Order: sequence, then C-alpha cells, then structure tokens
Amino acid sequence: MDRENRHLNFVLKYYAPGRFDTRRALATYRSDHPVKLSLWRRYAAVAVVALLLSAVSCFLLLRNMSDRTVCLYASDAAVSYLLPDSSEVVLYPHSSLSYKRAGFGDGHRDVDMRGKAEFKVYKDPKAPFTVMDSNASVRVLGTEFMVEQLHGDSVTSVGVRSGKVLFRAKDRTEGVELTAGMIASLQSGEKMPRIIATADVVEASAHRFVFDRAPLAAVLKELSEHFNVDLSCEAKGKILTAEFETDDLDEIIKMIEKSLNVKIEKRQK
Repeated sequence: MDRENRHLNFVLKYYAPGRFDTRRALATYRSDHPVKLSLWRRYAAVAVVALLLSAVSCFLLLRNMSDRTVCLYASDAAVSYLLPDSSEVVLYPHSSLSYKRAGFGDGHRDVDMRGKAEFKVYKDPKAPFTVMDSNASVRVLGTEFMVEQLHGDSVTSVGVRSGKVLFRAKDRTEGVELTAGMIASLQSGEKMPRIIATADVVEASAHRFVFDRAPLAAVLKELSEHFNVDLSCEAKGKILTAEFETDDLDEIIKMIEKSLNVKIEKRQK
C-alpha cells in the first residue's frame, strides 16, 4: 500500500491538466534511484582491465627479449656454453662473448668475443657462423677452432683443429683460408693475417693436451702418466675445460691452479 501511495503522490505532484512534464519527472526519479553496478560486474570490469594490461606487458616483454643482446662470461675459470644453434663455445678465464638474440640462426650466426674462446660450430650452410673481435673476423660453415686476443687485444690469433675458416681483418673482404692444424695471427692495423704454423709444424711441436669438461682427477692422472710424476689435489668436484700445447708441466700446473683456484702437489716417482 505504501508503494502505491508513493506512486500516486508522484503522479499528482507533476500532473497538470493537459500537461505532464516527463523529463522533470524522469530526472527526479533518477536522482532518487541511482543506477548501481552489481558486484560481479565490477569484478568483471576489473578483470578485463587486468587482462588487457597483462597482454600489453607480455607483448612489450617478449619484444624486448627478442631484441636484446645475450652476453656470456667466464671469470676465473673456463666455462662451456651451448648456443641456440647447438654450437659449443668454451670461454677461457676473463673472456666474454655476445650475440643478438633476434635473427640468430636466420641466415646468419654472428658473435662478438673478447679474450680467448674455443668453438665447435654446428654445420649449417644456410647460416654461416662468424666470430668478430676488435680486429678480425673469422667466418666458418662448420668446424672446430680457437680465437685468442693477445697483447691487450692488439693481436688476434686463430688456430684450426678441423674444417676450414676464412680469417680476415674486420673491415676487409679478403683474407687467408686456414685448415686443420694451421695457425695465423693478425696485428691491429694490418690488412692480411700472417700464417705462423702449418699442420706439419704443429704436429712436430709440443704435445697438445685437450680437456673438455674433464674431472680434475682425470686431468691429473693423464698429466702424471705423460710426465712420469705423481700429481694430486685435495679439491673435489672440479671440472676443467682447457687446451695446453706445451711440454712445460710447471706452466700447465700454474694455469690449472689459477683457473680452478686449487693447489696441486707434484712428487717425483
């Protein structure tokens, strides 16, 4: 009954013979009966906004990730990395390597390095692999080789273990081809690398020790047998990736101790 009386009073208030002010009545009604958004609709609106913000954030994040430069480092010990194309690189102490994530493997595989690094390149004729430093460029299709900067990065040295590479100055298209067993170097400012060792010279030179993620105990055993001494170390769980081309055992021991931060004992048999 109260509701019907309110409706009747509303009509009588705004009724005049021959005229009824509908706009004024509607405005008054709306002021007395504000539209209320239901709770679930509020939650739905908030959820939609959150999803939109999340989608935009994901898009920006993915775009930044695809454009960013990936940097790899080795501090006091050699570190082995697997690149996106399944190529392997070993960075020696205090060395670094970087590459652009976007486009890597899509027609090219370009990396920049500083220090000393050894590469085992996955063969892909459609995407040549190129290593660059401040002086030189080394272009390959699939091979194993080492690049090292010497004398404060003013000299670049390249040694090839297998396959073939084109070694050239960074701003030139001509260079020298190196095959297995060859070593060449390039002085900063020079136009062409110089071959300093061929396969015959390398084979006749000092013994080469190559360790790829080898336990330190196995490394010391091999060196002990070759030099006829007893080598031991209390450190456990150390892994070594390195290459030594020398017959000076004391030099090898010093390099291992510095790389792995260990102390090696040597005793004569």
